[in-house]
Amino acid sequence: MKKRMGLLFWIALTIIVIINVLPYLWTILTSLKKQNEIYTVKILPEEFYLDNYIQVILESGFFTNILNSLIVSGSTALICIIIGVPAAYAFARLKFKFQNLLFMLVLFITIFPGIFIISPLFSFLKEIGAIDTYFALILPYVAYFTPLVVWILTGFFRTIPQAIEEVAIMDGCGVFKVITRIILPLSLPGILTVGIIAFTLSWNEFLFALIFTSSDAARTVPVAISQFQGVHSLNWGQMTAAAITATIPIVLISIALQKYIISGLTAGAIKE
Repeated sequence: MKKRMGLLFWIALTIIVIINVLPYLWTILTSLKKQNEIYTVKILPEEFYLDNYIQVILESGFFTNILNSLIVSGSTALICIIIGVPAAYAFARLKFKFQNLLFMLVLFITIFPGIFIISPLFSFLKEIGAIDTYFALILPYVAYFTPLVVWILTGFFRTIPQAIEEVAIMDGCGVFKVITRIILPLSLPGILTVGIIAFTLSWNEFLFALIFTSSDAARTVPVAISQFQGVHSLNWGQMTAAAITATIPIVLISIALQKYIISGLTAGAIKE
């Protein structure tokens, strides 16, 4: 029985890995093909065609779009953390009027469709002259992703024993010192995890970036990739090469912070 269960486990795991890896592998192979090879049934290219990457990296100005995404996503993640940490700590530790109602409002904002506010937000940004700037993207991103950061961190802070703070206060630490010297170091994995989540969501967001930017001055990666579409055809080679290039920063950040991400995501799963 155990052998059968073990076999079924490995079969299911193999299927899951194939389903998740196959699209990425197909994208990589497509980016290494010539345009006329992409529409054939051949899986592997006759020769690795690197001109797609050369055109994307050196000729299309795609690095400018990557830089824009880094600035917008990094700023969004930082602001979300600065706002979300004290807000989440308040929800986790303090008792105040309408606390549950406000927390439900936070949850509601995380699922509220962004398309509902596109028109009034566009009018507001146009009125203040912010269209096609970083501010036009950072503002709605912070408004949308901060509630998610607050929601996740609130649960994380609740897993930290309150007795630690009580002992520190009895020893003479003020609230500010308790937060900066005890809570923040203990919650660093969770903070980094939500920061990466906010960064990734900002990096991949398409709708606001499409509506609120009109040039490479602020255009981010998802919109830039869509610009590889021709008048009568899609340049799949350059588009997939741009997609692979755009994933490199996210992969590098995830690898560098892997241990913090794992500990942050699993925090609170087991309680003593």
